[in-house]
Amino acid sequence: MREYTKTKIKDVQIGKSEVWGWIEKVRDQKSMVFVVIKDRTGKIQVTIDKEQQSEIAEVFLGLTTDSYVTVRGEVVESPYVKLGGKELLPREVIVQSRAEISPIDGKSAIDQRLDYRYIDLRDEKKRAIFEVQTVIMDGVREFIRQEDFIEVHSPIMTSGGSESGANVFEVKYFDQKAYLIQSPQFYKQMAIASGFEKVFICTPVARAEKSFTKKHATEFISLDFEIADVESEEDVMAFEERLIHHTIKYLKERMDEKIKADFGVELKVPSLPFPRLTMKEVYKILEEECDYPIDEGTDLDTESEKLLAEYVEKTYGCDFFFIHKYPSEFRPFYTMKEDDDPTYSKSYDLYFKDIEITSGAQREHRPDILASQIAEKGIDPKLMEKSYIDFFKFGCPPHGGFAIGFERLTMLLLDLPTIKEVQFVFRGPDRLRP
Repeated sequence: MREYTKTKIKDVQIGKSEVWGWIEKVRDQKSMVFVVIKDRTGKIQVTIDKEQQSEIAEVFLGLTTDSYVTVRGEVVESPYVKLGGKELLPREVIVQSRAEISPIDGKSAIDQRLDYRYIDLRDEKKRAIFEVQTVIMDGVREFIRQEDFIEVHSPIMTSGGSESGANVFEVKYFDQKAYLIQSPQFYKQMAIASGFEKVFICTPVARAEKSFTKKHATEFISLDFEIADVESEEDVMAFEERLIHHTIKYLKERMDEKIKADFGVELKVPSLPFPRLTMKEVYKILEEECDYPIDEGTDLDTESEKLLAEYVEKTYGCDFFFIHKYPSEFRPFYTMKEDDDPTYSKSYDLYFKDIEITSGAQREHRPDILASQIAEKGIDPKLMEKSYIDFFKFGCPPHGGFAIGFERLTMLLLDLPTIKEVQFVFRGPDRLRP
């Protein structure tokens, strides 16, 4: 029978206890040594009397911060100790891992910290980002269970690009070429053609884009949804806004105080429905309300996105808004065009503040029209028959869907300066390690 009870720091009780953790701080006083030990759950002070416990004091004074130790001893009440009013009086210390001096600290630049991500993430506020992401994912999955979705896991390699064929990473696949997926788009549509009706895919995707903005990464997590029996993009938008509302409400109920404490952010559960602006309305707003005219039929730039976010916040008091019915020229070939004006499409983007976090649309499910739209993008439809167009030749319901950039959503919810902070390991044009 163990003499000491192995305990996470947050659960320590008065009496004999054994804790495992990192050394955060060592203070050498005249007659005492005070050591702060931390694990994932909290911190505790270890108090050593130099005269009575000289050997233990010598061990601690010879260790650097971030060394990992096991401490066995007696937990006692101590009203003078700020860390929960308890302290650990050690009887034994075991050095599990002796640390070198850390090459980074809290003032290090983000790219230097990313070189030593495994050290950087020991900071409890950094770790809290991923605790938040865990709860976000729990909220998403609770909602899709309520909505009777099926989750599938798609391949990360394919024989061709899933969008236009550009911006893909080529990899060697035995004696042929393969590509890392830009999106699981084809696979979730295949699931609809298979009769799944509602499908969810959570997967890493890769984009070979040399972009160095705060919102871009070459690899990121995409949350993909596809639903059958839609009549327009409105059905898809209506589903997504309910998903976002549920997920943020779920997060606020479970982590509101921690998010306030760690990030200084007051989570706001958005009201439904989100504002909806057509692209034709957007062109008019930019010209008449924002004094920033852009030609009809052109895409939005960073400045126009910023101005629109300010306009929506002022007009509707909302951080989330949809822009829909984009010009067909700027949307992928699988996007359904408007019946009365095929220069526009049944597509949308969802913005959170001034950053797009979602692209969605009703898809084109009619194989003959789909082949024609593929040809319009300069791609030979015959190259995509077996891998895509054939999905729709044997009966397929009208359908639509969207993808949420998981890290972008986290970055904006926590008001963090860059997507680099919210990815466990960041991948960008100039970063392939660790």
